[in-house]
Amino acid sequence: MIKRRTPDKAKAKGMVFAAEIDMAFISGLPVTTKAAQSIIRGIYENFRILGDALLTAQGFKAEGIDHHTQMIDALVKLGIKTTRPLLLLDELKKMRHQINYNGYVPTENDVKYVIELKESFWADILCEVKKQIES
Repeated sequence: MIKRRTPDKAKAKGMVFAAEIDMAFISGLPVTTKAAQSIIRGIYENFRILGDALLTAQGFKAEGIDHHTQMIDALVKLGIKTTRPLLLLDELKKMRHQINYNGYVPTENDVKYVIELKESFWADILCEVKKQIES
């Protein structure tokens, strides 16, 4: 469920800034099976934060059991043209869910795939979210 609230562009900008810092850190981690869970979770979380920041700037708050889905959907609805479909962000969400709640241990190939997704989407989504927050 998405609830209406007062738009907060300052908070949204802070969220975006924090996600940028964290994504830069995660991007520097070695791709190993030991780091796999942290890298996948971190990449997903930073995309989710961008979706949350976008909603926050627009005056909305995602709540309830599907709040993560709503944050990711906010990014997909931006309609950004990328080399890969933005709907793959949902696949990233599902993988993170498997890790967190079902004991899935990702492989190096899983991490490489998620990093490829990040490289396909991150810069374009980040740029568009910043643009939307500023408008």
